[in-house]
Amino acid sequence: MNPRLHRAVRAVEVAVVVVLGLFAFVTWRELSTLREMPVALPSYQFEQLAPSGDGDVVVRTRGTWVADKGPPEPLQTATIECRKSRMECVESTAAVVFVGERGLMEASQNVFAVQVWNQKEIVSRPAAARCGQRTLVLDLQEQRARSEIKPTDDDARCADVQARMLELVTGYKVRGESSPDAKRS
Repeated sequence: MNPRLHRAVRAVEVAVVVVLGLFAFVTWRELSTLREMPVALPSYQFEQLAPSGDGDVVVRTRGTWVADKGPPEPLQTATIECRKSRMECVESTAAVVFVGERGLMEASQNVFAVQVWNQKEIVSRPAAARCGQRTLVLDLQEQRARSEIKPTDDDARCADVQARMLELVTGYKVRGESSPDAKRS
């Protein structure tokens, strides 16, 4: 074989190996990131639907609950649908709970009776939760969803639970705050 051709083939082989090495490195980084945060959380949405043919007013929102103080909420997403005809809000939540190094998906549904529904906001009656009571507040003007948690003193195991406020936000904000790079800054 011609020595020039031989060198050209070797150069192409080296270039291919370098390119494949770069792809392997990028793939390894993406997989490492996915192992830290195994799901992509949805964007925040808030919509007020016009009265339907039956006159029912519906408000829907979805996002990820984050706490203003206290321990962070688990990796989860929530969807809330409020119907004025029923005067209730239904919250459906899917959360990833880690057992060792494995993530387990848990789903739950909570029904909140509506106490106030006016042009400004929807406020639920307090609903019993583990170690406290939760109230949903949907601000119709600012299109924001919040949940207030107030502790109960009934159970000694819940003595360290503090009152806190949760806000429904876009999932990528939670992912950004949970990433190793965000923790360093």
